[in-house]
Amino acid sequence: MADPVRILAWPAFKAKLSPYNALLYGQMQKLGATVDEFTAGRVLSTRYDIVHLHWPEYCVNGRGPLASLFWSCALFAAMCWIRILGGKVVWTVHNLKSHIQQYPRAEQHFWRVFTGLLNGYVCLTETGRAQALQCHPALRKLPGFVIPHGNIRDAYPEGDISREQARSRLGITSTAKVLAFFGSIQAYKGVSELVDNFSVVQDERAVLLVAGKCTLSREERTRIEDIAARNPRLLLHLEYVPQAQVTTFIRASDLIVLPFREILNSGSAVLALSLDRPVLMPDRESMRELEALAGAEWVRLYSGELTSSTLQRELDAAIEGKLARGRCNAFEAGWEGLSWRDLARLTLDAYSSIRDCGQHQRHALNKPEDASIVRK
Repeated sequence: MADPVRILAWPAFKAKLSPYNALLYGQMQKLGATVDEFTAGRVLSTRYDIVHLHWPEYCVNGRGPLASLFWSCALFAAMCWIRILGGKVVWTVHNLKSHIQQYPRAEQHFWRVFTGLLNGYVCLTETGRAQALQCHPALRKLPGFVIPHGNIRDAYPEGDISREQARSRLGITSTAKVLAFFGSIQAYKGVSELVDNFSVVQDERAVLLVAGKCTLSREERTRIEDIAARNPRLLLHLEYVPQAQVTTFIRASDLIVLPFREILNSGSAVLALSLDRPVLMPDRESMRELEALAGAEWVRLYSGELTSSTLQRELDAAIEGKLARGRCNAFEAGWEGLSWRDLARLTLDAYSSIRDCGQHQRHALNKPEDASIVRK
């Protein structure tokens, strides 16, 4: 871009879900862009070239109906105001819809209005883009870009902590065979089913470690805690894990299990691979793309429902293949071999195309089949 671009991002550096945002925008700043955290005051007082939104579904979920209506309308008003001032609104499609679905009918209207106010969008995978276009038809009229996820190893302290050191901190023996679930514990992620299936695994050396902030219902949380109370091989840490402790939980494991019922992108899978731990996930199209990138020895896919025999088989295979796997190279530079600086530059280029598309009405960019896609 000829002039430094001014970006307002929600969130920019305060994202709790993943270091993705901070790593991306930090590199944009090094390339000369101005990046600010989204606030109502900045929307009203300052003109920005790009307003980049992530996870807008939080406006309509996790709160009462009046609050959901207020925050949804506030977001729409902000998007309209930004466009009136000449700015462009961009969405990164982390999820196609909310996983909570607190108000399903209201959320349908939310997405219809939200996507109608966008100027462009970014997806993390080609599969994600195809699914986004199918789920949200309004995107078909907009310029779209596939810009992959980067390596997040360096965002976590002690990324090279040994398996033995990590286990010592958690009180797990070096001879244990450790399955782990790591990440926010929500109903759609299948943690309850994982606990149920592990509880009938007969291998006395097998351990299941479940760690992350728990938002399950009180009844469901109590149920898995009762199971854990009767099974010393089931270790629960149902609270937020500070970033400084994340590597301890990941690297103490032999296999990360993510039995999500719904999945488009998985930050937990990217984290596990970045820290050299294989993942077991349901066989979905988006996960096949991840498997093709990292290799079947790192991304292990299962069909149908998760079972105790699948857990045992995949755990044994992961341990047996440990020496052959070595270090996961898929994210050494990043998805598609791109560094965060590369990804930041590509995102800035996408902004430029979106701005040009609005100024010059480039019909080629308005065709979904011609949407710009980053390839290796």
